[in-house]
Amino acid sequence: MSINPTLRRTLAAACAVTLCGAAACGNSSAEDGAPDVLKVGLPPAEANANLQAKFEPVTSLIAAGTGKAVEVKPTSDYLSIVEAMRSSLIDVAAFSPFPTPLAEAVAGVQPLVVAKGAAYSSVFVCRTGNGIDSIDDLRGRKIAFVDAGSTSGNYIPKLLLKRAGINPETDIEGSYAGGHDTAELAVKQGSVDCAADARSSYQTMVDKGVIDSAAQSIVAESDPIPVSLVIIARKDLDPAVGRGIVDAFVSGDSAAALGVVGATSFAKAQDSDFAIFRDAATELGVDLEELSRK
Repeated sequence: MSINPTLRRTLAAACAVTLCGAAACGNSSAEDGAPDVLKVGLPPAEANANLQAKFEPVTSLIAAGTGKAVEVKPTSDYLSIVEAMRSSLIDVAAFSPFPTPLAEAVAGVQPLVVAKGAAYSSVFVCRTGNGIDSIDDLRGRKIAFVDAGSTSGNYIPKLLLKRAGINPETDIEGSYAGGHDTAELAVKQGSVDCAADARSSYQTMVDKGVIDSAAQSIVAESDPIPVSLVIIARKDLDPAVGRGIVDAFVSGDSAAALGVVGATSFAKAQDSDFAIFRDAATELGVDLEELSRK
């Protein structure tokens, strides 16, 4: 099975940037499996100036479990996390579940911890009154996705489209907004017809009065997604550091961190946690074995 053309181009570009970045930066941490300061990557999430403060309970658990200082590295998108890990510029990251098998294939990252039990699903949110009442009406429409590596804002919505007989590469006008909130605001401003988003992000914006549920509403929703967040580590990080992180999340005081991700429990990552995402990747035309040879 061939790789989806858009994903092929994006991942190829990511690898090229990574190799150039590693050479230019001359970063020595590639040889340091147990650095004194852990560089922790945060996901793009929303265009939120307080993202670092929001994730402080998560980064604090990482620090507590390893006994190391933490340097937070906000990132522009999920693929930039993969690039940085390939170059050992980021040691640990909060990551999206769907692209985790892709990151394993292209960068050898290690999934450490998964967050479970969140009320987590993908939705298509569209402006009301424009003739879109179901997913079947999305053909030919302008849709803002969140990020190329987003589970709820890209992969699962595209899987829904494919299952509805709509080719996400050719049958819609798709674009990336860069964040959950910016995708919703694009609908509000009229630059797109719909946003592919997480239900929780949409509901938060409605609750805060940023968008009006009477003006833009959900027209399609996925089944619940079983994993909402993954803590990953670069492949050559000291295993003892990884074990400390797992212990902190699974056995430590994780209540505040669970509140950040809206989950009910953390668990040590198992290969089986990602089976549903590997199956979905195959359905979308992503060949993980081919990616592993890049």
